Amino acid sequence: RLDTPGKAQPTMRTKATTSSRQIASSIACTALLFAVGANGASLSARPSSAKADLRSARASLTRKVKVEDGVPLAFFNSQKADKLPTKHGIDASTTTPPLLLRPWIHLYQKTPKVLIPGTKLDVAFTLASALVLTCIDYGSALFLTNLGGWPSHSKNTRAVAGSVATIFHSTTLVLGLGAALATQKYDPSGRMDDHPAWWADGAQALIQFCTGYMIYDAAVHFIAGRWQKGVGPVLSAADYMFLGHHAACSLYMMSALLCEAGHMSAMILMFTGEFTAPIMNVLRIVRTAKSDEISARTILGRSLLQAIYPYVEYLFALLYAGFRILIGPICAAHLTISILLTKKGRKNVPVGLSVVWLVMAWGVLIGSFPWINNALTILKAGLNVGSGGESAISSIDPD
Repeated sequence: RLDTPGKAQPTMRTKATTSSRQIASSIACTALLFAVGANGASLSARPSSAKADLRSARASLTRKVKVEDGVPLAFFNSQKADKLPTKHGIDASTTTPPLLLRPWIHLYQKTPKVLIPGTKLDVAFTLASALVLTCIDYGSALFLTNLGGWPSHSKNTRAVAGSVATIFHSTTLVLGLGAALATQKYDPSGRMDDHPAWWADGAQALIQFCTGYMIYDAAVHFIAGRWQKGVGPVLSAADYMFLGHHAACSLYMMSALLCEAGHMSAMILMFTGEFTAPIMNVLRIVRTAKSDEISARTILGRSLLQAIYPYVEYLFALLYAGFRILIGPICAAHLTISILLTKKGRKNVPVGLSVVWLVMAWGVLIGSFPWINNALTILKAGLNVGSGGESAISSIDPD
């Protein structure tokens, strides 16, 4: 068969071609494996655009600032967050802290803590609040004297400056209390650790702010304001009554923080008690400004003051009577049942302390009967000053 060489040559060429193809295929497969490996490494090192967008969205929803105990202030872009961490493992509300409560949370968390020795009771925010309100008071007096035309070294000017500070206190307090009470289940005998940590911080700030107001008002207007050289503060029976009121309120609020329960009962009393304070102090300012001593020298004209005075007083009388006759007693009755007449209430709040609280709460309502009577007189007289309303208007004391 060697005599047929023409047939052997195609066989050898076919084998050579096959070997070349196998080598080329091996090189191609190797290159493909390297390419896939490199691409896989790239994918694992860099997330896809969809994953990146998802992470960015989650990061924007959980944006927060660094605060004490790792509790976020929840300045979220959306209306809802997943869950906020708490100090005691309690699930937070699915809604973010309300807008009106966020400044209180932020300020309280940023304020250094000063504890009463042997307790967990912080008083730093209380003292800072008293200082801020004092600055607002004296700053308002300077403004009234230098820019408003009010007489310097006048009791009327000092009284109106105090009303400005009180309006600031009561307005901001009522807004914060309303936001706080609306976001949690109302339980007058509940414990503080039943709430999310961010809410507890807001409640602490509000209660301490109100206590700071009591300290400021007592120190500035009843001690410094009544001070006589060589004698000390000269106080009337009414002054002692108001100082007793401030002491009782402070005792109620701070003891609730100390026992870490019953704070909502203090907050609802603060809310109902301070709700009428802004219009009450507007009435005091208008009444003082329209007097003969002030009206001719102020930026407010006599005719304007005389025109708005009956409406301001009627609105105050309407609100005061409504809160002291209806809303206040209902809230006091409910917290009485919750704190004293339920097993949970007696467990969370010592019975002796509960009795003291209730005596103070009902005492304030009963003690307001004279002012309730004056408010009803104004409501009966209506806005017709010429029919005897003037005497009724003059009879009510905004305090």
